[in-house]
Amino acid sequence: MRKGDFFTRHTTRPGGGEPESARFKGVSEKGVELARERAREILESLKHLEPGTVMFMGGTSEIPRTKSTMAIYGEEIKRIATEEKRDDILVFLPEDLKGIEGYSRKVAFLVDQITAHPKKKIVIDIPLFTREFSWVDDFTTKEGTWTPYMQALLKLHEGKGRKVFQDWLEHQGVHGELKGPHPKEVAEKQLAGLNRLRDFVAKYLPGRPIVIGCVGHSWSLDALAVYLANKGEVTVEAWNALNTKMIGETEMISLMEKDGKPFLQYGDKEIPLEDGENMKRNF
Repeated sequence: MRKGDFFTRHTTRPGGGEPESARFKGVSEKGVELARERAREILESLKHLEPGTVMFMGGTSEIPRTKSTMAIYGEEIKRIATEEKRDDILVFLPEDLKGIEGYSRKVAFLVDQITAHPKKKIVIDIPLFTREFSWVDDFTTKEGTWTPYMQALLKLHEGKGRKVFQDWLEHQGVHGELKGPHPKEVAEKQLAGLNRLRDFVAKYLPGRPIVIGCVGHSWSLDALAVYLANKGEVTVEAWNALNTKMIGETEMISLMEKDGKPFLQYGDKEIPLEDGENMKRNF
């Protein structure tokens, strides 16, 4: 994970009297507004990236609310950039590729547009299913129900997410004879998915600075935050030492820099990473 890369959790779902958005599947109307607020923060982060940076916001899971959250981000970023007449930024959404037939031609169009503007900051918001971010086989079945492991933990802890998460870390994905995903492996899958997207973009745009944005889920992203803050280990002791809450809807995990030192943004908490030599090399 490099400076500028980010994950966010998806925005809020419909339910509890909150209707589903008429335009964005799987999220509530309030969730649309929440995602728009986060989009402004993502746009603001572009100010700290060098000219010519390509921000590819593409990684999502197979669950519609992650794709909808990403789509809202891109739409809002483009709206603000257009209203503010930001001529230093170009934003591309799926609608900009309509009418272009075939995958290869779509890619060629984007590459031509980006190459023609070497100094502009580029945002490409095209939600793509990224298998490393899937919950299937880790937390859910292919049919969309909880796995037996997760059912047991949710029953034991009366559906309380934080206690389920702590149990998962404490016992490293084992509950009696039931086995769930290993927390460290889940965290590493998030990074593998992000870096696979980076390699995909770099193949077409060699030499351009690249930043990757993804939308995922709690538990997976919380495990990633512990992994990044604890030198690659995911334990309940490390989680408790962070003294924080689990990631909320649209909250962000990213690497940032202050006074020349790397920090991990984890929701509303900033965690210093002075001892993370691998992190330093990415700044």
